Amino acid sequence: MLSAQAVPFTVLVMAGASTLAGCSYLFKSGVEGSFTESGRPLLGYVTSRDEKVRGALALGSAEKQECRGRYEVAQEGTSIFGLSIKDQVYRGQIYCLDGRVGNFELVSAKKGRTGSIKGEIGGKAFQAHLVEQRGEECDNDECRWGVKWTYESERRDMQTYTRVEVEHKARLGTPITSDAIFSANFM
Repeated sequence: MLSAQAVPFTVLVMAGASTLAGCSYLFKSGVEGSFTESGRPLLGYVTSRDEKVRGALALGSAEKQECRGRYEVAQEGTSIFGLSIKDQVYRGQIYCLDGRVGNFELVSAKKGRTGSIKGEIGGKAFQAHLVEQRGEECDNDECRWGVKWTYESERRDMQTYTRVEVEHKARLGTPITSDAIFSANFM
């Protein structure tokens, strides 16, 4: 899946959580990396309402979100007295506005808060890391992660992600479930 060729990259992550009465909290970390072969940069973020089990990944350029996907725990991590002995592994699928599909693996020592991501999108390998936010006084995604994402039609984009996912699952013969990855309830 991934080539052995190493490409230097930088990563940016922020951990933030807000508690709502009777609700779970939202965890968000920045992601920074690049495509392995071309070196084209990738920026984005990981979000999760239940960081121990599953979450979502959004990737793109600094100007535009291009791909979204979700991940679930594939291998439980192990820790003794708060010391991580075995990393937690998450695996997921990612779908892009231009019809590309891929998969990825997030390896994390702290329940999704730190770690690295390796995967492929449309047959092109990429690597990324979760990183600290750029400034403590940041109050927007551009300041935190360097992304200036604006949406001409967020609803249309969500419909496109869902269409790509459904078409991909139909080609694989995978059952289509009612918990589409981009439903409002998930994120």
